[in-house]
Amino acid sequence: MTRVALFLSCAIAWAPAATMATTITVSPGGSIQAAVDAAAPGDTVKVLPGDYTENHPGPAALLVTKPLKLLAKSKLPGVRVRILPYPGQNQIHGIVVQPANAGDPDINGVRIKGFTVVGFPHMGIWLQHTKHFTIYGNESINNLENGIYPTLSAKGLVKKNVSYGSQDSAMWVEGSQNVRVIDNELSNSPTGLEVTVSNNITMMRNDVHDNTIGIGLYHPATAGLPPLQPLSLNGYWHVIDNYVHDNNSVNTGSAGSETSQLPSGGGILVLGSDHVDIQRNRIENNDFFGIAMIDYCVAVAGTPFDCTISPPAVSDTAPDYDSFIDNHFSDNHLDPPPGLFQPFASDILGEGGTNNCSSGNTFAQTPLVIFSPALPGC
Repeated sequence: MTRVALFLSCAIAWAPAATMATTITVSPGGSIQAAVDAAAPGDTVKVLPGDYTENHPGPAALLVTKPLKLLAKSKLPGVRVRILPYPGQNQIHGIVVQPANAGDPDINGVRIKGFTVVGFPHMGIWLQHTKHFTIYGNESINNLENGIYPTLSAKGLVKKNVSYGSQDSAMWVEGSQNVRVIDNELSNSPTGLEVTVSNNITMMRNDVHDNTIGIGLYHPATAGLPPLQPLSLNGYWHVIDNYVHDNNSVNTGSAGSETSQLPSGGGILVLGSDHVDIQRNRIENNDFFGIAMIDYCVAVAGTPFDCTISPPAVSDTAPDYDSFIDNHFSDNHLDPPPGLFQPFASDILGEGGTNNCSSGNTFAQTPLVIFSPALPGC
């Protein structure tokens, strides 16, 4: 054996063994939280079908503070792994992912797949300060504030989830960057899919129906978090190939909240947001409007959130650099809410802003389009 070969042989023999990720399996009657706590970063926690409650005080039934895979062995819709509140423990959220301590580095690499989270007073699945995350194939049912809620997070995929029955948004992306929201079904909430104070968010092939507003792209004044800095980061939202239909539900938002001010019957609402492109969506059977692009202050005039009474921290409230391209409209604006809003019923409504454009849109009926000022082609 040559000296080089001998050296390599010895080096391999004495090299420390690589740390191998392990899988921890949880069966009904066991604790998912205990398995998560025992897991090392990079491990997998596999959960077998059944109902799970975690007997510890709130606020979260299940708290994840490290990178890992949390995988439910479900086969929806028939075979579920359900996470439910433990009676008397005041658990207000279902699954929460966040660093263990304020100021710790973001969690890098989390996958949550296949869970059904039911009946929590606030969030169903809530991520904070997490990057390279995947939320795939879950259900959020009747979690009363927001269903699926990535915040302050980046480089994520939210795909093939079902969320309904919230009193704010079925799904909300807030304060985040580079997130893809694809192939989800979002329904029966004041807003089906909401985005605020975020950068480079792609929403594609989602089925958004039976909400008060289907897709809400809202000004920073509506957000619970401050806008990204610099302000030029906020926006660049891409709404492509979604099916937005039958969003005519009664608003169930908490009385007095901005959410409760949303009128029923809206497909896609661009509320004072910049750099939004809306392309190739199918927008049908929304009683008030298909797409509305309006100044935040115009939208809330005459309400408790009138800008002359309570000016927003971000002074630019007009929608700018927005585009509407190759969308198809059918049976919108046919039964608008009475009173103040009725004159604005339309397939596409554009009020205020600069550098916006529209082209290539098609209509099943004679189109009703209101632009002030008129928009040029894109």
